[in-house]
Amino acid sequence: MISKISPARKVDKRQLVVDDTKDDQKINSEQSRTKRRKIGRDISVVGNEKTASLKPTKQENTPARSLEQESNVDQRTPVTEPRSKEKHGRKEKGSQPADNALSVAGDVSQTKSTTAVSRRHKGKSSGEFQSSNNPSKSAQWSVLRTVGGRFADIDTIITPDEKHFILFSNAFARVFSVATSSVVRTLEIQPEMRSITACKLSPVNPEHLYMSTVSGAIMKWDWISGEHIETWNVSGEIFAIDICTSSSGKDCPDEDVVVSMNSAGSGEVQMTMHSKRGSDFWNTRVIREMSATANELKVSSDGRVIIIIADDQLFVGYRAGLRLEAWDSIKYTWLEVTLSVAITCCDIRERSPSDQMSSPTSGVVDLVVGDVEGAILIYHDILNSLLRTENKSEAGTSLATNRLHWHRNAVKTVKWSRDGNYIISGGSETVIVQYQLDTGRKQFLPHLSSHICSIVVSRTGKFYAIRLADNSAMVLSTSELRPIASVSGVQLPSEVDDVARRKPSQGRKKDKSSTSKYVEPNTVSLPAVLHPVQSEHLLAAVPSSPARSPDSSPSASSLQTFNVLTNQQVSRQALARTNATIVKTGPQGTELTTPDVKFLGITSDGEWLSTVDEWLQYSQDVSVLYPPSITPQKERREIFLKFWRWNESAREWELSTRIDAPHFDPSFGSAQVLDLVANPAGSAFVTVGEDAVVRIWSPNARYRSGQTIKDKQNQTLQTWRAVHSIALERFSEESESAVISKVGSLAFSDDGSVLAVCWTDQSGARLVYLINPKNGEICHARDNLYLGTPRGLGFLDRHLVVLSDQLVVWDTVADIVKLTMLMEDNAVDPKGTRPKILAVNRKSQTFAISFTRIKRKGSRKSHKEHPQQQKRGKARHQLAIFDVKSLRPVFQSTLDYACRALLSDLRTGEYVLIDAAAQIQQIGSGDWKQLVPQIAADASSSLIQTGLENIFGAYGHLERVSPAGADAAASLPTTGQIGRGQEAAQAKEGGSLTDIFDVGPSFVLPGVDTFFEGVVKHFSRANANAVTV
Repeated sequence: MISKISPARKVDKRQLVVDDTKDDQKINSEQSRTKRRKIGRDISVVGNEKTASLKPTKQENTPARSLEQESNVDQRTPVTEPRSKEKHGRKEKGSQPADNALSVAGDVSQTKSTTAVSRRHKGKSSGEFQSSNNPSKSAQWSVLRTVGGRFADIDTIITPDEKHFILFSNAFARVFSVATSSVVRTLEIQPEMRSITACKLSPVNPEHLYMSTVSGAIMKWDWISGEHIETWNVSGEIFAIDICTSSSGKDCPDEDVVVSMNSAGSGEVQMTMHSKRGSDFWNTRVIREMSATANELKVSSDGRVIIIIADDQLFVGYRAGLRLEAWDSIKYTWLEVTLSVAITCCDIRERSPSDQMSSPTSGVVDLVVGDVEGAILIYHDILNSLLRTENKSEAGTSLATNRLHWHRNAVKTVKWSRDGNYIISGGSETVIVQYQLDTGRKQFLPHLSSHICSIVVSRTGKFYAIRLADNSAMVLSTSELRPIASVSGVQLPSEVDDVARRKPSQGRKKDKSSTSKYVEPNTVSLPAVLHPVQSEHLLAAVPSSPARSPDSSPSASSLQTFNVLTNQQVSRQALARTNATIVKTGPQGTELTTPDVKFLGITSDGEWLSTVDEWLQYSQDVSVLYPPSITPQKERREIFLKFWRWNESAREWELSTRIDAPHFDPSFGSAQVLDLVANPAGSAFVTVGEDAVVRIWSPNARYRSGQTIKDKQNQTLQTWRAVHSIALERFSEESESAVISKVGSLAFSDDGSVLAVCWTDQSGARLVYLINPKNGEICHARDNLYLGTPRGLGFLDRHLVVLSDQLVVWDTVADIVKLTMLMEDNAVDPKGTRPKILAVNRKSQTFAISFTRIKRKGSRKSHKEHPQQQKRGKARHQLAIFDVKSLRPVFQSTLDYACRALLSDLRTGEYVLIDAAAQIQQIGSGDWKQLVPQIAADASSSLIQTGLENIFGAYGHLERVSPAGADAAASLPTTGQIGRGQEAAQAKEGGSLTDIFDVGPSFVLPGVDTFFEGVVKHFSRANANAVTV
């Protein structure tokens, strides 16, 4: 056992309840006075004994109810927001309002009622639940805009004119300009269609784009104007589509024929052809049903050859007819062969045959495949080769005419060049390989930023479109292999299995729950902050490569700065050691790892950035020095606390000081850092570690020979050091056992005068310390204020918000617990295993919480009788925003994906939410709106380039779009967006001139007439005798 020695310090000597406290802030006779009990030498804390007890042993008597008992926030309200012609992000898909409001308990802000608030009034909606004294009642909170998102596992499309390329996410298709790397058009599907699974350009009219969705809908768009042309549905989920052309007669023009691969129920997959055949409706015909796991679907341009890849199974179907004249009598002859390898990717190329004597068709199809071992197999004239070896048992091995092998791991993508002389491939080695088939030579493009997921060759062969695993894409020139356009999204690791969603699994029954692979949400929040000066800049710690396995998380060793207004990456730099230019495998085959950044903090002036990164040594390399049976894992952990200073001239963060093992203790070595926070009123950072020590870090000038040292910018060089070390508890040095892993939380008051620390000691006491950061003195300690593991801590004026297994709001001046709300239900999951995130915003005087609920399967009665036999249901991710004055929820929503970070914008009073799908949602009220430029065009507009448009892109009229939440019927957008990745939010009435002129970078500025019109309207509103423009 670890013996605990209480530190010798005096606390609780200051009076918390001042004499001039108002009547509604004093503890009345209905509330039990708090008791002080000793927790150590000269230490006493306050224990709350009112009706809403916070002790775990008394949760049965507390009036606080769990979220599932009080409200049903799983239900979603139907979307009634009108779909404007030009939308950049779905405002209600990412998070939708819940039907009912969250209920609260333990509200003692009013002296006349202590427990009445905990009773839920029947028959009242969420709007009625908000009392009349709520100051935020008039401010309607909503999701103002959604940007970002992960690029879907769909090949990038390069338009025939090679001036644009199209990238796809879950619900959007964005058209980018090759000249400017900016968004010029956004196409959005309806929320009920869920996500996009495949997209192809029409070979008949290249301006038309076909999309398939999870819901079984196929949509046809005009990507030039953004107009939605038509939609038809098929039975079952669609996994892939391909387009070919055919005519219904000799004198009839060619028309599009869509070949889809969709589920047919009971694990079956069927191939379906769709064609209009000169009519106004799409005719559908099933050409094959199969039970194998289909991974790839390729169709020749005339539709006479269809190739299906199912792991190691190759299916080739062909027909002899040249045209689809008899639709009802279409018949494909299928050849099936088992290959010797498992296929991961493939591509086909059509060419004119050199010998047509034995060819049943007029064209030849060459096939290239990549396997899981890193080899590439080439099958020339695959159809005739199969026909010649149809009766031979060795068909699977004798078909391949060439075999290439360079990749160490599985080949992720492989493509033919347009002339057929080259094969281009990519994989996890971050290297693009070009194989010259005639000579066998290889050409490499190494050191890309991440794994290569997709390569697409343009129609003329001049460009390659590359999509990487770090959520970025680029267009390369084939002659120089240099990027001419690049796009980067929020580079978060994917927690949604796109491949599992798009393709069926063999031998399993298809249902609604199997359309996506659920991944347990990461309980650790994403290290991210908003820049305090440029609040549109998001700073996040992102990984440089994907995870080694599905069970592990990638190490975040880089810092990405992302502009949430322009939806573009600003910069990216390394915060720790990276393996970008080396082989990521050791001599014994050990996978090399990089340090993982755990915490980020930034000062209020944006000059200093602090990071904490950890790296665990390889166990097989240090087993002699640190035997696992003797030395715990903590001895092999390297922890660094780094302080970075912003260099304005270089536009990057420069490392100023590195602290090795910032919380080192001789008893158990380097302790983990549990939390990091910046002082909002000065240049100081605070950390708390596993060693139960709080350290306050401050900069000091560097001196040499009595003179301060300055850099090239004439700034004094500074070194950071710990100025105060406050021991929350102490451990004896002779203890042999290791310290149990803990979780601690830190928070500063608004003026930086008080530091709050949540800490659970070895005896299990849950304490909240209030510390004076100037002298490091513990002024007060409060016991049993939270339940379970603390997940978040924040100050709002005099109130301290604590998020753990319950949500608590504590008035630190009056020493009153004003809100208690249970967050956990232990019947299904262990306590504290669900992720929870807290954010406070002193600008709007609100706080937001994000949490996850697991919906139980079975009736409530069976749950009460057999709580341990309840099955785990689907996770529901919730978001709620509370007003600190009324302690009522002003906004609630159900998220599609787990929340990874929840940040508060202190400039606008809004919240910025980052989910597991790398989507960024801005959530705010009508009181905090800003003008965001949006360049729009109507449905009849086209991308006709004039003047300097090749350099700066196309321009249109500046349009101000109403925010989300307006009531109208939902409909498909008739036009897309022409803008630079930005979405407009209507400026509030009576705004300043800054709202008119501060609209973004110079290349998106509107015309002078737009500025003039805005100025005239501004002064006309301010004048009583306004002049109508």
